[in-house]
Amino acid sequence: MGNVSIVVGAQWGDEGKGKWIDILARDVEIVARFQGGNNAGHTLYVDGQKVVLHQIPSGIFHEGKISALCSGVVVNPSQLLVEIKKVAAFVQLTPERLWLSARAHVISPWHIHLDSKTETEAAKPIGTTKRGIGPTYAEKANRTGIRLGDYINPIRRQAWYESLSHTTPKFAEHRKAHADQWQEFDQAAEALAPFVVDAEHMVRAQIKAGKRALLEGAQGALLDINHGTYPYVTSSETAAGGAFASLGFSPKSIDKIYGVAKAYVTRVGSGAFPTELKDKVGEHLATLGKEFGATTGRPRRCGWLDAVALRYSGAISGYDGLILNKMDILTGLDEIKVCVAYEHPVHGRIEEFPWDHEILSECKPIYKSFKGWTEELPQGGKISDMSANARAYVDGVEEILGYPVSMVGTGVNRQDALFR
Repeated sequence: MGNVSIVVGAQWGDEGKGKWIDILARDVEIVARFQGGNNAGHTLYVDGQKVVLHQIPSGIFHEGKISALCSGVVVNPSQLLVEIKKVAAFVQLTPERLWLSARAHVISPWHIHLDSKTETEAAKPIGTTKRGIGPTYAEKANRTGIRLGDYINPIRRQAWYESLSHTTPKFAEHRKAHADQWQEFDQAAEALAPFVVDAEHMVRAQIKAGKRALLEGAQGALLDINHGTYPYVTSSETAAGGAFASLGFSPKSIDKIYGVAKAYVTRVGSGAFPTELKDKVGEHLATLGKEFGATTGRPRRCGWLDAVALRYSGAISGYDGLILNKMDILTGLDEIKVCVAYEHPVHGRIEEFPWDHEILSECKPIYKSFKGWTEELPQGGKISDMSANARAYVDGVEEILGYPVSMVGTGVNRQDALFR
């Protein structure tokens, strides 16, 4: 049996992964983030206080745990420093406890400018967070970006400035016009330098030595650059396979892979959403679930649980179990629905998630209904402790998906968790 677990989002992001990584981190020595940037927002409640992490792995609040940002992550240096200072009230991060991969690519003010410009001027905006994520990954693929290990070296950083100025005249103009941003960017390099290491080698060594590791994904599997609802996706590999590429280790080390899903589903930004509810039920879910982006504050679109999408998500990541989060938000509804298939005007009944975004956008949901419940869900204990109708919903979801629901979230705090 392996000593590495992976936790990823099973929907379009915002599933509540941070809480569950925080819970599962109790039983590991290392928590490593394998993709995404500060477009992620993982919300945790530590001693009753709300904390939103954007780049630091969600297991950092447990004493003695090591956190790592690996090569598949893109790092905003200035914002990472802000985040390190923000969590100082709870934990002092030292180079011994926070490892930043020298291979991770760096988000600069130029990338943020490009992202905002592209999104603002697009005829069909993707709905990005305008945090510079896409342009940074694009430069990584083009082999023209700058990695953390080079960024903290003043000579190499200056060489990158000169190279980009030579190929992109407007880059030099931007540096001159926004000198304050670039000064902050330069200053962050010195502050982060002690944290920058060969993180992948160090994590692999720990795994080889028998230490337990938890690998944290950001966003959700349906936003994966390869397997998601392209082009309305993020720019990295959000499915479980992205962890192997980012850390460079053997799949033989894997013990468990968990997908985190809400007991309903939300989506931020543009893109097809077959089960979206534009009615009072949708408003109810949004209001009670506080469905606003942790990073941007944007309202999330809400809908019934989509089992077609979840079966697909499970197929591309290989979940050993699903963590069904925010079950408490469904309490009080008379009827709860789950989408079991789609109806398409040309292709008829569809039970497999289509690769073609246009086809997906034309699909209507085919639902199975479940009776709601009014009883409060237990804050801790076992899934079997829930009321009969709540258990029937979980059992029904499990049967429709064809893989187990291993854990259920019943509130925002660490203790609001039910297990098999």
